[in-house]
Amino acid sequence: MNRKTISIISYFTIIGWIIAFAMYYNGGYRSLLVQYHLKQSFGLGILSIFLNVLFFTIFPIISSQLLVFTLLNTGIITFLILGIMNAANQKKQPVPLIGSLFVDRFYFI
Repeated sequence: MNRKTISIISYFTIIGWIIAFAMYYNGGYRSLLVQYHLKQSFGLGILSIFLNVLFFTIFPIISSQLLVFTLLNTGIITFLILGIMNAANQKKQPVPLIGSLFVDRFYFI
């Protein structure tokens, strides 16, 4: 595996993120590219969990809110795909609209 592959794996589910994180710390794959994409994918995962908890516990699911929920989840999936494309092209470019929020966060990564 190389740094590009680890960056891509970080966007695939929580298991993929954990594998990429473990390889980043223990596998000798430390690089700014991998760290950047670990932060981006972690931020997208946290945002996704927050939106799911918000819509399933706080708001009752009615048709108009279900449409908003579906659109937001589609947006998250779109951001994940854009992050994967950036990782595949070895770019350190934030995902649109929200990616810049994650660049200087998550100091444990």
